[in-house]
Amino acid sequence: MNTLHLKYAVEIEKTLSITQAAENLYMAQPNLSKAIKELESSLGITIFRRTSKGVIPTDEGVKFLKYAKQILIQIDKMESIAAPEKQMERKIRISVPRAGYISKAFSDYIAGADLSDDVEIYFCETNSLRTIENVRDNGYNFGIIRFNAVHEKYFSDFIAEKNLEMELLWEFSSLAVMSAEHPQANKEYFTYRELSEQFAEIAQGDDFVPYLSGAAERLFAANRGENIKPRRIYTLDRGSAIDFLLTVQGAFMLDSPMPDSMCGKHGLIQRRCDFADNHFRDYIIYASGRKLTEGELSLINKLYEARNRAAFLS
Repeated sequence: MNTLHLKYAVEIEKTLSITQAAENLYMAQPNLSKAIKELESSLGITIFRRTSKGVIPTDEGVKFLKYAKQILIQIDKMESIAAPEKQMERKIRISVPRAGYISKAFSDYIAGADLSDDVEIYFCETNSLRTIENVRDNGYNFGIIRFNAVHEKYFSDFIAEKNLEMELLWEFSSLAVMSAEHPQANKEYFTYRELSEQFAEIAQGDDFVPYLSGAAERLFAANRGENIKPRRIYTLDRGSAIDFLLTVQGAFMLDSPMPDSMCGKHGLIQRRCDFADNHFRDYIIYASGRKLTEGELSLINKLYEARNRAAFLS
């Protein structure tokens, strides 16, 4: 078995796209497809199946990929013998948006980490501009930024200016999150306009776009309609936002798809919510030229796993 094939399969799982995986691996898509077919043939299983949302692992594929990641980690450890200075960092600092799937990934990572030795873990939930500052100037290992796709040029220019690199984590459409006791919980989808006409919205109070003051608010104002007065409760804390959803009658919040386990834990539901430009992106950012450590890569794998669960259950 070619260990490169393991790397190929893991990259496809991360991106949920053979096309994107081929681009990330700097190889032609037909060559990647051929390599995966050869791997599946040698194993006698089907690792991936195609869906309308991309390629996803089969049940056998999930088991295989779990072992493939473990093998790649072991290979990396063997290679590090020749470089004893390469140590897993005991201090991890990440700066991220306030999102359920991200906090779930971080919880899973900590649950599986060895906390027997000295370790310091910092988990900062904040806006994208503060995350860029944290990674650029405040010693954070890496960060995740979130923005509407229409603002990508402004963020990509700003990232380049700060000498950082960015790697796509997820493209998604926001869902309306609300209490399971919401007056219209029986509806399967809404428009943003109809929700904002009737109910209060829980929103982040620090959503900024570089070079464009007030851009985020203008985007949502355009989708509310001219005669609809905004009823928004701004918060900087995700825990408080969840409390408000449960206590403010009819309140809703726009967020990335959330793992079903988190919805059930907090008594929340999520519904499709249509509006113009409902297209968002989460990017991992880190210092240009920096190689991520084993611990950081392990955490990023948890992020991809949590994203996959949220994406295909939403």
